[in-house]
Amino acid sequence: MNHIDEIINLMDKAKKENPLVDFLINYVTANELTSITSYFGGTPVMTDDPVDAAEVVEYAKVDALVFNIGTVTQKQVNAMIEAGKKATELGIPIVLDPVAAGATPFRAQSIQRMLEELKISVIKGNLAEVKACLGVETTSKGVDSNEDESEAEKYVVALARKYGCVVAMTGVEDVISDGQRVVRIKNGSRNLPKVIGTGCTIGALVGTFSGVTKDYFYSAMTGVILMGIAGEIADVRMNGAEGYYTYKHHLLDTLSILSNEEVRERARVVDVPVPEAV
Repeated sequence: MNHIDEIINLMDKAKKENPLVDFLINYVTANELTSITSYFGGTPVMTDDPVDAAEVVEYAKVDALVFNIGTVTQKQVNAMIEAGKKATELGIPIVLDPVAAGATPFRAQSIQRMLEELKISVIKGNLAEVKACLGVETTSKGVDSNEDESEAEKYVVALARKYGCVVAMTGVEDVISDGQRVVRIKNGSRNLPKVIGTGCTIGALVGTFSGVTKDYFYSAMTGVILMGIAGEIADVRMNGAEGYYTYKHHLLDTLSILSNEEVRERARVVDVPVPEAV
């Protein structure tokens, strides 16, 4: 199958198998993330207590975990570590969204601990966050990236190889790699960065599809491309008198009813040569 066929296959599979996705995430976007999961066939569960987090993974038989450090606390980090250790033991995929990874020493140390102690399946972040996970200095502030993305592939490949995972870098053009394969996704909208939580929501989508496959290159690709396509369709639904708040409603509504046919028609995925990593 080609890339688009693989994406459509995962969309169908998630709706058929209803993966249980365990979320340890920030409170700013919790509703959007769990709602999006249900739109694509997943079932969300949430926890943030260290004891409960590990027990949910084991006894609820979850299919994937999503970690997001947007509003990180020490308690939450401890819960992620305990849940992640159990998931690593059981071979359950973990999707890590290292929001503003390099903004503070606590965030940097917490992410480093997760990367070293757990088996992370997918790291999803912007280029500044990818660099921070590699220990490379960035010029960005807060949760957004203002990095030059022209050579993004080399950082994405380097991080994928360092931790034996898939890296999904979101940006003007998204870059995804497992260290051996690299694609650029050319779907998206200039309006997406104006909606708080679109990056976090991609993490939820990636987690949902990671729960029904072992090829996380494609679960990452599926999650990223669905957001890009929905952003484009939401653009079309806007009129000149509407603002970003209305755009967000168009975006989420589009995601809730996005069809296989629309994905097949609009998806733009380009294979690119594997660069030498940094």
